[in-house]
Amino acid sequence: MGPPGSGKSTLGAELDRQGIAAYTELEPILVGLFGRGEEFARHRPRAHEWIWDYYRRELAENPLAVVMETTGISGRDFLEEVSAEHRVLLVRLNTPRSTCIARVRTRQKGRHVNDQGDDEAGEFFDYWHRDVAPTYHFDLEVSGMELIADTAAIRSRLR
Repeated sequence: MGPPGSGKSTLGAELDRQGIAAYTELEPILVGLFGRGEEFARHRPRAHEWIWDYYRRELAENPLAVVMETTGISGRDFLEEVSAEHRVLLVRLNTPRSTCIARVRTRQKGRHVNDQGDDEAGEFFDYWHRDVAPTYHFDLEVSGMELIADTAAIRSRLR
């Protein structure tokens, strides 16, 4: 869990590459199914149901741990449901603000449901740290900057 640019997708892909956990980047699929920007916003409830159904299938069918990438703004009920049925390791990516903004700036345009500029990315980062992160109890915090160390920390907690 973390704001845009914190490294959630990169860390998920590395966990998958190493066979530690199953990860699929859903953002390009969501763009294809539900559009971007205002179009995605109109379909948000359906998109969230689609995401949750996807993760329910993955959790039921995949023998590996399943990476569920989220900012944690929506889907709290779903996370509570999953936590009641599965062992969950809630990981916080604690990536510096300047790094998150720089990463968002260099993203390929049109690949995400919301393309943010520097100001929006900074405002979201501040909002996430002030109003979202404090409402969760994280089992593990990683840097979002050290892929090898972050992956190793998660691997050790999944054993």
